[in-house]
Formats: sequence, structure tokens, C-alpha cells
Amino acid sequence: MDQKVPADWKALAYLRPAVVLDRLRRIATSGMLTGLPEDVQNLRRRDLHQFLEGRQAALFCHGVGRALGVEVTFALCEKDDYDFIATYRQGDAQIFVPVQLKELVPLQRNRKADLQSLLDSVSRKYPTSKDLVVAIHINRDITDLRTEELRLPRGVGELWFFGARDHTQQRWMIVGDLLRNPNLVREFNYPRPQSYIWQQKLDGLYGQRNVSWVARSVGSDFYYSVARAAFVFLRS
Repeated sequence: MDQKVPADWKALAYLRPAVVLDRLRRIATSGMLTGLPEDVQNLRRRDLHQFLEGRQAALFCHGVGRALGVEVTFALCEKDDYDFIATYRQGDAQIFVPVQLKELVPLQRNRKADLQSLLDSVSRKYPTSKDLVVAIHINRDITDLRTEELRLPRGVGELWFFGARDHTQQRWMIVGDLLRNPNLVREFNYPRPQSYIWQQKLDGLYGQRNVSWVARSVGSDFYYSVARAAFVFLRS
């Protein structure tokens, strides 16, 4: 059966997760963020929220792509019931999937937040959304995760968990689809460093240029501009 895909989904610019993650990791480890407020460094400030969601979307698509053996790209496109569109090839067809991101935030941000309450909120908000994928970033210690004890939302199409295995955030795990197999856990690594290549469309052709992340100003406005640059690029 052919998938009916909205025309605006097809027109979006889809990003390769490994490229986005590599560039964000380079920014985070460059030393350029030293001295900036914690909510800026962690992308928690309101005007940086789109970049936090972009990082989470890239992590999920990279992980699920590794799990399924396909390349999954994504485009941020926040609507009432989804945050981005993921796409991948399946045989001769290009599949498009709306994804809603959720996060179990770190303990230091909210000690009262718990995974079951988050799942219950998904059940209430999406009782009949069978075309929707929900991806939950478990952003805290995941060594005691017991999926068999959880009440899972049954109104969505798929449910996935993903999170870092250790404090270095080099090793990650992805669990799912939990609605099919709640005990299927797979691991993946953060992408290896890539070269600083940015493809820019010039006169209908793709030209390549080196990108140098050089500090030209200080303060959060600099981080905003650099983070924005990590996302404003065409498919590479």
C-alpha cells in the first residue's frame, strides 16, 4: 500500500543525524562555551529549545537507523502532535514518519519527574494516533529500567526509548519498538568525528567549503549563531 505523504513533508530539508551530532559535539568540546550560563551550554534556554530538540531528534534517528539497518534523516517541523518528520528508504519507497519527542529530564532539573507519569501523559494526549511515533529521551541513569513493569500508551503507532549508557555520552542504547517488544534493547555509538564540510547550493550545483568554528564574539548570542549554523545547511 502506497503511503499518502503530505506535500509539505516532501518539501522539507532533511538533515543527516551524524553530521548534526558531530558539529554539535565539536562546539560543545571546543572550549568556546566556557563561562556561558549553564542553560545556554545545555541548550535549556527557551530561545535555544529548537536546538535541544534538534539534537534529540538527531540522536533518535541515528540510533533507530543503526537498529533497523537504514539511514534515517530528519527535518524539524513542530506541529500540535509531532516535533519532526523522519524519513528512510524501504525497498523502492521513501517512508515518512511524524515523531513526537518527550524527555525524562535529569534529576537535578526535576526530581519529581518519573517515566510512568510521562507515559501516562502520552496515553492521555494521544489516545488515537496510530500514525505517530513517540520517542522518549531517558536523560538520566538507565541501569534500573524495567520496561515490563511499565504501563505503555497503546494509542500511538510506535514507542521508543533512547539514552546515554555513561556520562561520556559516547555509548547509547535504544529500546523498541516497545509496543512490539518491550525487551528489545540495542546499543549504538555516538558518531565518529567527521570533516568540516558544509555543502551549499550554488547555481544549481553543490559546492563544498570548509567551515571553521572561530569565536568572533562572546555571550549566548554567539552560541545561538553557531548552533544555528549547525542546522542551516542543505543535505550533505
